[in-house]
Amino acid sequence: MSELRSSFKKTAAKHNAYKVAAAAKQAQAPQGPSAFSRISKDVIKMQMLLLSMQLELLEDLEPMNDEEKLQALFDVLDKDGDGSLSAVELADGLRKIRGDVDFEQSIALAMERVAEFDKDGDGKFQLSEFKEYVDTLCEALGTNFHELSEMLIISVVFNDVGNDSVEDFTASLLDEDITVAIQEEEKLRKFMDDERMVVLFHLFDSDMSGSVSFQEVVMGIYKITEDLDGAAATAVAALLLFDDDGSQTLDYAQFTKFILQLIAAADTPYNEAIFSLTEAAARDDPETLTMEELNKRLSSM
Repeated sequence: MSELRSSFKKTAAKHNAYKVAAAAKQAQAPQGPSAFSRISKDVIKMQMLLLSMQLELLEDLEPMNDEEKLQALFDVLDKDGDGSLSAVELADGLRKIRGDVDFEQSIALAMERVAEFDKDGDGKFQLSEFKEYVDTLCEALGTNFHELSEMLIISVVFNDVGNDSVEDFTASLLDEDITVAIQEEEKLRKFMDDERMVVLFHLFDSDMSGSVSFQEVVMGIYKITEDLDGAAATAVAALLLFDDDGSQTLDYAQFTKFILQLIAAADTPYNEAIFSLTEAAARDDPETLTMEELNKRLSSM
């Protein structure tokens, strides 16, 4: 660890410790005038120490290059010091930097970002993955890390907005489950990126609406199985299990989950199954059934 980085980490740790101590001192209820005076003096001393620490942090930042500042930002976000950023750690930082998201929103946002930029599938950010995320963020804002670096670091270290003690405790309880959920989301995204899955979705989405209706699921499964009763039952199950937004349709992500469940139930290797499903769905149905005729049959079942 470089001398600059080590100095910055120590100063940031001291600053956070003083901030906690100052908050605790300020929360004390004075018992009488003399106690009020003593507590007030202690609070002022703590505030002066905080200002001193903040000045020291700013001085530590000045000689750093962009690479060192990125590492410094990563380090102050990495609360447990394990060398990686969990979504929980990133979420607290996002609250401090943005200031316009609550606890639940910050967790959801952090999960999306980690799932998008995590390359090794561990459900966390390593430094290189974090750099790609930060660079993408800066590009979207029309700037670069060199211009934003000190503002980002100062916001994370100095800003009082962020998780309170209850939220930190809640986050610690959810941390492992959140990481597992991100890993599952990353797996889903890989299947969604498969061109064969995209083709299969378009084959089911006959009206090209961008979602698959109950009737379209029935028609697609009927082409594959030639069993209308079974296709209807499968479509009912698909919407019950995967239509989590109540739209009575399956969007692409929901459709992908549905197809993955079909493949898992068939106990067939994915590459073999997705090819067979796509090939079967591309065929004309056994009776050249129109959607109107399908609806009539379904209504009579």
